[in-house]
Amino acid sequence: MRVSKNDTICGVPAPTARQLMRAYFDQRPTEVACEVLGADRHAACERLRAFQAAGYIERTGQEGGTDDDWWVTTIKGNALAQASFGNPISRATATRLLAQVIERARAYNADPDRLLTVARIEVFGSYLDPATDRLGDLDLAISTVRRNADGQRYVEQVLDYTGASGRQFSSFTERLFWPERELRMLLKNRSPAISITGEDISRITDRSQVVYTAGDDPDASPAQPGATPEE
Repeated sequence: MRVSKNDTICGVPAPTARQLMRAYFDQRPTEVACEVLGADRHAACERLRAFQAAGYIERTGQEGGTDDDWWVTTIKGNALAQASFGNPISRATATRLLAQVIERARAYNADPDRLLTVARIEVFGSYLDPATDRLGDLDLAISTVRRNADGQRYVEQVLDYTGASGRQFSSFTERLFWPERELRMLLKNRSPAISITGEDISRITDRSQVVYTAGDDPDASPAQPGATPEE
């Protein structure tokens, strides 16, 4: 989905609307909207009802015996949460970028020194509509898996891997998740037109197309049976 920063969605500036949808990717109470919108409870409820009427969110009821309504995004709302504010690209450019991402995934999977394997790449969004020539960006969902099924051994490998990288990390968590972050950076290759998510694609859209699987790539380094998917 491509949205202009100057757009207004349900009475809310587009950047704030996108932030609101991201806040409700998992069900949250009304008070979360108060924080995002900088509004009191009454005004926040009005905005949430407007987004509900437009099909972006749905009310899930009340939690824990409280009198507070809880809300969660729909597929349409999840698409807005992933919206791009970048300049549109042509279908030809998107096709070229997609081919390049797949080639980089193949090269990554063939490298025995990497700790992850790109298990699957799916394309979704406006690219799947052949009648659309101007696209907001190239929307991709990437599924990855650890090559080592032993959790403790994988952590040891990550520490060795990050230590050899020469990079500085501000926390152990940042260090632990570096292989996943590095992979996305490599696939994206600094292109602002490529949008990559690791979320469950069914929560974002009901239309997607698998364009690469490691199982069909004879050069991909296989993961051990029982290896843990990265999220």
